[in-house]
Amino acid sequence: MCGLWRAPVPHYGCRMATIGRVMGWLGRKGLLYLALVGAILFYWSTRPSFESYGRLRDTAAGLQAGRADVAAAGTGAIDAANARVAAAGAMGAAALDARIAAATAERAPLQAACGGDLGALVLRGAGGVVENRRRCFQATMLTREIDTLRAIRGSVDARRPGETVDAAIARHRRVMARAAAIDRAARAKLAILDGDYVPDFLQRTDMAALRVLIASAGRYHTTARRNVEALTATQRGVAGATQAAGAAMTRARDAYAALTDERARALTDNRIEQARTWAEANEVPRAMRAAGIALLLILAMPLLIRLFCYYVLAPVAMRRAAIRLAVPGGAGVAIPPADRSATSVGVRLDEGWEVLVRQDYLQTTSHAGAKGTQWLLDWRHPFASVVTGLTFLTRIRGAGEVTTVSATRDPFAEVTVVDLPDGAACVLHPRALAAVAQPIGRALRVTSHWRLGSLNAWLTLQLRYLVFHGPARLVVKGGRGVRVERAERGRVFGQDQLVGFSADLAYSVTRTETFWPYLLGRESLLKDRVEAGGGVLIVEEAPFAGRRAGPARGIEGMIDAGLKMFGM
Repeated sequence: MCGLWRAPVPHYGCRMATIGRVMGWLGRKGLLYLALVGAILFYWSTRPSFESYGRLRDTAAGLQAGRADVAAAGTGAIDAANARVAAAGAMGAAALDARIAAATAERAPLQAACGGDLGALVLRGAGGVVENRRRCFQATMLTREIDTLRAIRGSVDARRPGETVDAAIARHRRVMARAAAIDRAARAKLAILDGDYVPDFLQRTDMAALRVLIASAGRYHTTARRNVEALTATQRGVAGATQAAGAAMTRARDAYAALTDERARALTDNRIEQARTWAEANEVPRAMRAAGIALLLILAMPLLIRLFCYYVLAPVAMRRAAIRLAVPGGAGVAIPPADRSATSVGVRLDEGWEVLVRQDYLQTTSHAGAKGTQWLLDWRHPFASVVTGLTFLTRIRGAGEVTTVSATRDPFAEVTVVDLPDGAACVLHPRALAAVAQPIGRALRVTSHWRLGSLNAWLTLQLRYLVFHGPARLVVKGGRGVRVERAERGRVFGQDQLVGFSADLAYSVTRTETFWPYLLGRESLLKDRVEAGGGVLIVEEAPFAGRRAGPARGIEGMIDAGLKMFGM
């Protein structure tokens, strides 16, 4: 033994077992440690993604949704500026100066509030960026308006009230053309007068008038040319202001688009978004929904099946005809009541009788009795005898000899004696037999009866019934005791409790009394029932199936079902 104090050195096997336990403990703890390290590393690597995913998703969605607002804000600012610039053509110098001052004052706070988009995004989110773009657009359009008004102010004297720049230029060009034409005509006449044979002093009045006309035409031409130059400068100023404003608007839109694309790329690079995109690309949400529906069906299916079984199948089974065994030779002899079960019973042999006892139920025997071995309980049913353990039975003979039958290994088993008179018959599971007393030379007769066409037999999974015929005394065993009771007005009991019943009783099934315990798996759907009659029931108080830690599963459950199906 491992703890034997006499051993001078520790036993090798004990030492190896101890080392094995220590190594197993270290291995399990090591695996747990590695799992914790992996979990912590995974958390550290994915924490930034988890923390930023919500912000990135909201920001990217807000910026994407704000594209339309930004476009609308830019278009609105341009339209408003165009309307104001168009109205400026009819303004005089004083009105232009007043509007320039007002626009300058209006632009100052907008320029101060128009900052970087990234700062607005950090402080106020996507809505802050859209509002920042709106202010910048307005400031840009006011700058364009101010530059345009200043350009128009520079040529206000060259235009008539309400006259456009283009119309004024066309008018002044016409003036220049007429002045040039007058100048050419006057110079041509003056040249004719200078070249004729008439003395100049005779025509000096005409020549003086022509020279005045030429000078006047030159003044008109010079003034018109200066006005054209001023108006052309105004056109260049207006075009430059419009072009600069357009370029500024384009840069602003591009900056917003770049910020939107950058946030979208950051969201795409986020591991959570990558996982979500992969899941959507591989239809994981659809699969999860389908799996969820399947899981709900799987969870609900047992309940639906139980509802169907309780309210449809069980009532149909209850209306089916009960099983009645046609026993050859009759079964009209009543089985007398049995004594209350006890941990042991004594079987006293009559003259010409013998007793067959299981090996693990033979407690004490008389010294004088003749003893031998019975290989099988019933040679006509060898399979049932072997499967139920009724082999290598101890056979004891001798008139007046007393044999004590008691479980030597099962602490919960109790036994009682069921007396089968000659002509009596009892359906019994062979597994419940602890001993059999029978006349010498007249072995216990066992007959089998199949009920393959009975719904009750299939529902109870008992297709064959083994009937034991008297004369005999059966020592029946059961967990925590065996009860033999009269059928009287009919009895209902659990399927695992039934050990046997008189062959003249009608055997069937009935639905369990209450629904909710069955729905929750606390009770089985069907219970066994015998109808009113004069026979007896043999019921086990605490069946072995109920004393196990859990329901029989796998091979053990298949063996139990097979034994029950074949009436064993």
